[in-house]
Amino acid sequence: MSQFLRSKEFLLGLIIVIQFFIYIPYFFEVPTPLKTVESSLLTMGIVIATFALIVGLYTITRRELLKISKRKMGWPLSVWLLVVLWVMIVTGLVLGQASPIFSFFTTGIVVPGDATIYALILFYMMSAGARAFRMRDLQSSLLIITTVLVLLQQAPFTSYLFPAFDTIGGWLTNNLGMSITRTFAIISALGGIVLAVRLLTGKEMGITGLLKGKKKEGDS
Repeated sequence: MSQFLRSKEFLLGLIIVIQFFIYIPYFFEVPTPLKTVESSLLTMGIVIATFALIVGLYTITRRELLKISKRKMGWPLSVWLLVVLWVMIVTGLVLGQASPIFSFFTTGIVVPGDATIYALILFYMMSAGARAFRMRDLQSSLLIITTVLVLLQQAPFTSYLFPAFDTIGGWLTNNLGMSITRTFAIISALGGIVLAVRLLTGKEMGITGLLKGKKKEGDS
């Protein structure tokens, strides 16, 4: 029985049935029982995602406790991580998100932590940009010029001293930037459709964990 539940045919059939009950009521007017099934499946997805968060919480706690018990490098940071994590969880569930303790941890730790992470990412972006933005040809020159104009438009002091940068940068953002964003959105939608078709036809079974590594040449 377990072998049948893990078979490609069963998993493919399950995916097709679930997608049928979810997508058909979204695009077409269907009887109430089908809408009820759709609502139940969506609720099941939310519950599964919640359990995934619980599993992630357990995994983080277990990993950090092992690190602390073995006194590995950086174990004081693991202690701090567990303290902040569980204090916010307990206070959020017991006292609510409006409690002073939860608000203190949010405004004093989470928000500055996010800002620090983005600040660190900025240095890597600047390093990558310095290597990539080199005027080797016409296309790279246009890319650099456009990037500089948009960056100057985003700086309030520059826009105040030179109003022309505000006009040029705004035009580039609202016209070129918007068209590129829509292009990426269309490409992403087409990619999702292609992935769904491949999944329904059984050509993309990686989501089910059935992909097997190819044998190397010479292996028997």
